Amino acid sequence: MAVAVVARLQDDDDIDDTGDIRRDLTGYMEKIADALNRMRSAGRPAGRDDRSAGVVAELVAAGARHDDIGEMGRQVYARRNALALELIERARLRGELRADLDAVVLLDQLAGALYYRVLVTGAPVDRSYAERLVAGALEGVLNRKETSSCP
Repeated sequence: MAVAVVARLQDDDDIDDTGDIRRDLTGYMEKIADALNRMRSAGRPAGRDDRSAGVVAELVAAGARHDDIGEMGRQVYARRNALALELIERARLRGELRADLDAVVLLDQLAGALYYRVLVTGAPVDRSYAERLVAGALEGVLNRKETSSCP
């Protein structure tokens, strides 16, 4: 039942592919943020606006305690991740992204940051954050003059 709740709260599997990876990833991160915000507020009294992780934390905990719930949750996310990885691969083939990009790490950086904010810091996740998150991941943080590479 817990995974059914997640699936219902995150029922939009579509990821737009407009040919602009920045726009597409921002849109996808915004969808994840919206779903997390719905789960964050599920069961909360109307008008109450706290920084609780709400149902998100409960579902993560249930997945950790119960193998069957954890497996169902991983299956739901595996489908969504596959769609996102396909989007990233198409962008790479179009030349928008470096050929040596690790798509899994990029997706982990983006989606993981949203969950971190909800589960750990309680900070808001919204379109503005999604835009900044994607920009930071795509543009990187090294000074453009930097020539050394990380292993």
